[in-house]
Amino acid sequence: MRRIGILLTFLLGLASEDLRGAQDQKSLSALFAQGNAGYQKGDFQFAERNYRSLIEAGVDDAAVYYNLGNACFKQQKLGEAIYNWEKARRRSPGDSDIRENLELANLLLVDRIEAPQDPLPLRFLNRTVHLLSITQEIWLALAFFMMANCLFGLYALAKNSRLAFSSLIGSLSAGLLVLILAGSLSWKIYETSSHRLAVIVEEKIDLRSGPGMENITVFTVHEGVIVRLRAGAEGWYQVSLPNGWSGWLPQNAIRIL
Repeated sequence: MRRIGILLTFLLGLASEDLRGAQDQKSLSALFAQGNAGYQKGDFQFAERNYRSLIEAGVDDAAVYYNLGNACFKQQKLGEAIYNWEKARRRSPGDSDIRENLELANLLLVDRIEAPQDPLPLRFLNRTVHLLSITQEIWLALAFFMMANCLFGLYALAKNSRLAFSSLIGSLSAGLLVLILAGSLSWKIYETSSHRLAVIVEEKIDLRSGPGMENITVFTVHEGVIVRLRAGAEGWYQVSLPNGWSGWLPQNAIRIL
């Protein structure tokens, strides 16, 4: 918990808020500042309310989720803290503070669920693919696409053979990077759509053999555990743990990432 994260840059992600006028942006900035001030004074409930108000207003930024996670952690809401830090990590994968907070939180989990590790090459590939967020990769791919076209245009117009050759190599290299980023984006989009994850936010919850309290308890989990959604029915979700165990729990016991 090295920082509070007083970042006004979250307003950069609010292009749609321009339609509401400068006054709305000023009020959002004020909410963020009030939340930070409350956190500094130790009023973590007040800080949490302000950060949640920002999210409800449509702010979708790593700094807000990060600070909200901090406020929840200070109130010993481990599940909510992990959920919000995970949301922040997805928006800013390279942030070391977010990563360190999640590592700390994982040490405090009650449940130590052992799952088989992927081979080293797959772990390396997975880490590489998730160095950037989807939004960051889209902008990077667009930049390389424009670069590839500009360099190819320079190649077509160049009269100097050395310049033409260098431009062609640069254009092909930029094009290759566009293809690599397109593959990474495709995998992330597939992963997001087919592997829906959620965080347990109830301090302790029984997972049952079916959707309903009348079904028997198959095992119990505690807050902070990340599960995969399998199915849903009548206010219940079927989820599975990293070790493959599966059961049903009420929808309000989790937060979907």
